[in-house]
Amino acid sequence: SFTDAVARSGVLWDLLSLLEESDRTSISSLSDDTDDQLETRKRLHPAWSVLEAFSSSPSVAKQLVTSSAWVELLGVLVGYASFPKSWASRLGAAKTLSQVLSDPATATIAGPALERFLPSTLTYLLKEDP
Repeated sequence: SFTDAVARSGVLWDLLSLLEESDRTSISSLSDDTDDQLETRKRLHPAWSVLEAFSSSPSVAKQLVTSSAWVELLGVLVGYASFPKSWASRLGAAKTLSQVLSDPATATIAGPALERFLPSTLTYLLKEDP
């Protein structure tokens, strides 16, 4: 299927890198936004929705958990250091992690991994209501 091909091809890393870089450049100078920067910010939310939709596929969810992509998503979620800090990015990361936590095949790996960094109650809430 298409999502299996996405999981195998490495496109997830490209999408995640694009989302992180686009967010950094789009908020670098909010007062001096060019037309291109405004268009980039408008596309961020749908791009996060694409990642969330992909993560509902078992093959993509497994790829996110077995690679370090979940750590990248956690970094976005908590606004760590050089990761994006916009609301759209944090919400997108939360929804993507929620999808991974909701998949029975990946929840047993993702749950304990996230609980190494987040309290178990927060991990539970992330799964139930991102």
